Amino acid sequence: MCLDIVRFADPQLLGRYSAQFRQGFVAAKGFSAQELDAFNAAKQGLKGAKLYSCKVLERNDSSELQRFSKKADFLAAKGFSPQMCSWAANSKGIKLLMQPFSPERCFIDLETANVLAGNGVFVVIFFSDFLEAKGLKLSQLIKNACACVKICTSAGAKIMLASGAKSEHQLRQAKDLSSFGVLLGMGREQALAAVRGNPKLLFLGGVK
Repeated sequence: MCLDIVRFADPQLLGRYSAQFRQGFVAAKGFSAQELDAFNAAKQGLKGAKLYSCKVLERNDSSELQRFSKKADFLAAKGFSPQMCSWAANSKGIKLLMQPFSPERCFIDLETANVLAGNGVFVVIFFSDFLEAKGLKLSQLIKNACACVKICTSAGAKIMLASGAKSEHQLRQAKDLSSFGVLLGMGREQALAAVRGNPKLLFLGGVK
């Protein structure tokens, strides 16, 4: 299946795009419990739409992980530090590690990538961050993303390429995302899997 992960939660808009383009959307945000309940209720009433919720954890808080584990379809962690990446890799229930690099450095190492692979945690790379970066920051971001791809590939950790759109204007087609994967050093088959195949594997773990 074709599945995009976005960083805004407009169920009506996403539902319309889902039905029109026959693809699923995961709305990934740092939802409050009330916001998550409202989004989940709204998506239930949309016919023909495949929408899913994802609570993004922004700190290594196991109590928060447990609190949202039965509310969200998926749990994700922001990969903004080596410690956060390690915590995500070792925390039961987290299925997605988002953007584990910055223009300054790659936050993931081979040891953590091996744990991610063993525990079935997917590494997510967002295209929109590259759209927003300029000049030296863009080149550094690409360099560190390539390092992330190389490490994950060596460890056998699965990568998902997503638009990471913060608005409808940043949404991208699957072919654009797979081409982006090739730019980051993926082979053609790996890039296609990161857009189409790996989302299927994500769902084999079950949606709550």
